[in-house]
Amino acid sequence: MKNTTRMTSQRIKILDYLRSVKTHPTAEMVHKEVLKSLPAITLATVYRNLNLLAEQGVILRLEVNKEYRYDGDSCCHHHLICRKCEKIIDIEDSSLTGSALKTIDRKIFDPDSVRIMFYGICADCKKGA
Repeated sequence: MKNTTRMTSQRIKILDYLRSVKTHPTAEMVHKEVLKSLPAITLATVYRNLNLLAEQGVILRLEVNKEYRYDGDSCCHHHLICRKCEKIIDIEDSSLTGSALKTIDRKIFDPDSVRIMFYGICADCKKGA
């Protein structure tokens, strides 16, 4: 989707924060961090900006256990999601992307991207189990 909305100082702060972390925060987590530099920003404003940025394809919005998490890296990559602690780990594997795209019959659908979410148990939770 085209970016047709101007980048306000609030959007820039939200985007800068998302691009600085690999934790895939919730809107509440983003609000807590952005509040440090923009004390007047409301949670509603953060939600509105996150949704706009996601709709424009600037960031990714992931749904994990009926809760949205946000990713500042909109480049093609996949996610490993721990069912126990809900940690999200990025995985960049172009061979996986290529393999997934090759399985699609181009006569019925012409994909331009792929995102795969793997669910399981992370190494930290496995150790503690």
